[in-house]
Amino acid sequence: MTVRRSHARGLLAGAAAAVLIGGGFVAFGSAPSTPAASFVSPVAAPAAPGRSTSPASRPEVVTAARTTVTRDTKAIHGRTGEKYQARDVVVDPDGDRHVRFDRTWNGLPVLGGDFVVHTDQAGARTGTTVAQQAPIEVSRTPKVKRAKAVTVAQKQFTGRRGGPATARLVVDAYAGKPALAWEATVPGTARSGLPSRLVVVVDATTGQVRRSHDQVHTADEGTGRGLHTGSVELATKHTDAGYELTDTSRGGNTTRDAQNLATLPTVANSKAFTDADNAWGDGTVADRASAGVDVHYGMARTWDWFQSEFGRAGIGGDGKGITAYAHYDLNEANAGWSDYCRCMFFGDGAPPFKAFTSLDIVAHEMAHGFTTQTADLVYAGESGGLNEATSDIIGTLVEFAAANPADEPDYLVGEKIDAQPLRYMDEPNRDGKSASCWSPLVPRLDVHYSSGIANKFFYNLAVGSGTTRWGTSTPCGTAAPVTGIGNEAAGAIWYRAVSAYMVSNTNFVGARQATLRAAADLFGATSPQHDAVAAAWLAVGVDRGVVPPAPTAPVIDRPEPADGMVGRPVELQMTGRDPQRQQLTWTAPEPPPGLTISPSGLISGVPTVKDLYYFDVIATDPDGNSTTLRVLWYIKGPPVILGPAPAARTFTTGAAVSFSVSFSDGSDYSRDPGRPLVVRATGLPAGLTVTDTPLESSSIVRAMVSGTPTTAGAGTMTITATDADGGVVTATIPWTVSTTTLPTEPVGVSVTAGNGSAVVKWDDPFPADSAAVTGYVVRVTPGTTQTLPATARSVTLTGLSTKQSYTVGVTARGTQGDSPEKVSKLVPTQLLLSPISVITGYGGPVTMNGVISTEESGPIAGAVAYLEKKPTGSTTWTRVVTVKTDSTGSWRHPVQPTVTTAYRVTFPAGSYGRWPATSAASAVTVRYGLTVKVSAASTTANKPVTFSGTVKPATPGVKVALQRNTNGTWATIQTVAMKADGTYSIARAFPKGTWNLRILASGGGTNGYGFTSTLKVTAK
Repeated sequence: MTVRRSHARGLLAGAAAAVLIGGGFVAFGSAPSTPAASFVSPVAAPAAPGRSTSPASRPEVVTAARTTVTRDTKAIHGRTGEKYQARDVVVDPDGDRHVRFDRTWNGLPVLGGDFVVHTDQAGARTGTTVAQQAPIEVSRTPKVKRAKAVTVAQKQFTGRRGGPATARLVVDAYAGKPALAWEATVPGTARSGLPSRLVVVVDATTGQVRRSHDQVHTADEGTGRGLHTGSVELATKHTDAGYELTDTSRGGNTTRDAQNLATLPTVANSKAFTDADNAWGDGTVADRASAGVDVHYGMARTWDWFQSEFGRAGIGGDGKGITAYAHYDLNEANAGWSDYCRCMFFGDGAPPFKAFTSLDIVAHEMAHGFTTQTADLVYAGESGGLNEATSDIIGTLVEFAAANPADEPDYLVGEKIDAQPLRYMDEPNRDGKSASCWSPLVPRLDVHYSSGIANKFFYNLAVGSGTTRWGTSTPCGTAAPVTGIGNEAAGAIWYRAVSAYMVSNTNFVGARQATLRAAADLFGATSPQHDAVAAAWLAVGVDRGVVPPAPTAPVIDRPEPADGMVGRPVELQMTGRDPQRQQLTWTAPEPPPGLTISPSGLISGVPTVKDLYYFDVIATDPDGNSTTLRVLWYIKGPPVILGPAPAARTFTTGAAVSFSVSFSDGSDYSRDPGRPLVVRATGLPAGLTVTDTPLESSSIVRAMVSGTPTTAGAGTMTITATDADGGVVTATIPWTVSTTTLPTEPVGVSVTAGNGSAVVKWDDPFPADSAAVTGYVVRVTPGTTQTLPATARSVTLTGLSTKQSYTVGVTARGTQGDSPEKVSKLVPTQLLLSPISVITGYGGPVTMNGVISTEESGPIAGAVAYLEKKPTGSTTWTRVVTVKTDSTGSWRHPVQPTVTTAYRVTFPAGSYGRWPATSAASAVTVRYGLTVKVSAASTTANKPVTFSGTVKPATPGVKVALQRNTNGTWATIQTVAMKADGTYSIARAFPKGTWNLRILASGGGTNGYGFTSTLKVTAK
């Protein structure tokens, strides 16, 4: 089981042995942890959580909280010039208070500067929850102008912009060291067709993008099933013209008709739902009010759930309703919430799918507004996954509270929309996209899919693991089963965690801490509910983990994917930091052609070759510690002709002609999807035409010249291809139309690849009664041309590079001219092997997988390759298995190494048209496996206790340590050498008290350190 670690210092350590994700997240491999206890369902109802209220209604509480932090600004990383504005107040029945503040510094808003002050009923501070990680130490004057920041932000917007972009100067303290930045907002319509307000945070010193997120929170792409609520009661408003869908009893919640417009709905461009007799809809899509019924009903049930469960008057706790719009856009299979307008919008679906207006979806979108008013979880990374999960959880709880027989409650999301739900809470990976167990990839997933971690946590907390009437949930790795505590207690814990303890950058480990504090508040720190929270997080792979040694390797900030154009200067400043605060030196072994990197980290130059480049950038400190980050860079340029420049053509009147010229936009198409090359042709012989056909990838367009020449003569045809950027490539083909007879082209041409050589074979031209062949010409591009006798049927090519693409053409010669050229390709084979690096437990299974492809044709189905391994200590590679790709070009194979082992995949010689290749090596670090037996778990003070067991593998030089846990930190108290047979024994006496201990094995050189679960010894 991969476990998410909680300590930032621990996250950065061990980068050399694990995958570095984003801004320093490191995934560690399997590690035994304390088994979850066996829980029983509680009999006590949850303690009543505090009620959210506006700061203006409790000024004395706000003043007391503000006073505690102004006296101790270190608790919130405070600095001179800061002011704190209260956003929300929660007062518990026992008098405890929780005041949420936003922060400004010298008048500038501080992003990620929010914090919650926790005080008792007397106003004494009991704790703080702080998003910001360091004090603000920045210049007040930006080096990058506002206009430049807006331009940078607009380049990040991939949809259709609508309206002017804005930017305000802020301090960005969301992650790491605070920096002066521009917060730019770009409005428009996303590629999905939904309204968008993209927020891009641009560093005001370097001009680099620090991060971005969208203010419009959308549901997952999906489909719907019509109108879902059945017969329900609605609260409406009587007007002179009849009735409107306005709920005056719930803050004025209003449902309007967006009239299927694609722009962000407003009161001005929508219209009210009205009815004369207050009987709305007929349950079918024929009556537009039917969708309005779903939405209006869903808003009422969500309002009632917040009110009845937590005394919260609306999502803002201010008694104010919101506006919802049904019938957004045409065939829109989606729904969304916008912070900008404090409104929701719901699409009608696209056949065969139905409207996105089911109860759980309406509650889901409304809950986004609640999250904005409280934790304001940033809609990206793990915080974005928690934002989405909060909406899924509340949507589910509202569905249970409503108990509508037309939409029976369950732990599925959007199940009324189509036969397959949008998400499954019991086991999220059932949808094929969401994560059920935390892994290093989770922070990089779309927020709708990373939400699976918190969704499964909540399901286990409420229902429990195993198989029940609600589904089947399997704990991750070796985690123990979980017994649920019910929706009421689980919902109260999650609500309190979001409203009192989570902040804008809370991740899954932070959510674990927040829910544990919430459970302690509501039920007590020793309650079964508190234990259930810990067990439910462990069941999804999230634990507090271990604090490894302090980091030594530099940390590199991941830049946004960069763009460049062939022939135009580009610059990209790499940034990072060294834990020892030393100067970093930057290198890049293989940057894109034309670019170099300076020791200070500035990548610059003039790109010369278009392509999609992944290249390594290395930061090294004076002590030799280094970190490598793979950077993505798009270099765009004009399209190219695939293969050699077309040769002159000779035609015969009355003889059918068919040949093609292919053009490629290469990697540019990934940046300009849906915009294929435009082909034009002039100067064709009479009787010939050109048709252009985009291939499946759409980055390649084939211009097919065909027809029957009718008139003898000579000339030049010109075929041009133009890309979306205006780049042009031209194929110029001289031609002659005669009445003479030429040989037909050779048939059966094949190119078999060797290691730097290739064998070209061909057969006689067909039909056999064509003009006599006097010889053959074999042309290699790039390379040489050979003329061979008429008896030749093969030739061996040498001195070739397996990294180079070649075009091999064979032409038959006759007395009156040459045949058309028969062309074949010889291209490099691309081997992708993953995982690149992983850590696993002793004997733990690891699934190696990969893709075999070429740049020109993509994935290769049915390709055969060899998976090889090299264990630690070995100098040679040995074959593990022969693998064969499926229809998608993919393969997979499980391995179970017992020592740290490198793996690679090789594609052998002998393939038609594809070079042999060897992949980069993948490292699988295997931890030592340990057993332990304790002579006595309860003993007399100062009487020795013996810890004995075995270590696998029994590598010479292994040291076995007894460690003690103090305040979450493990410290070694005694070390022995492992015996030759792999056994060990440690005797230790303990003073009176309870001791949390574990055994750790390290050294030896063959495996990573391993450790046991926590051992508890009581000395009386």
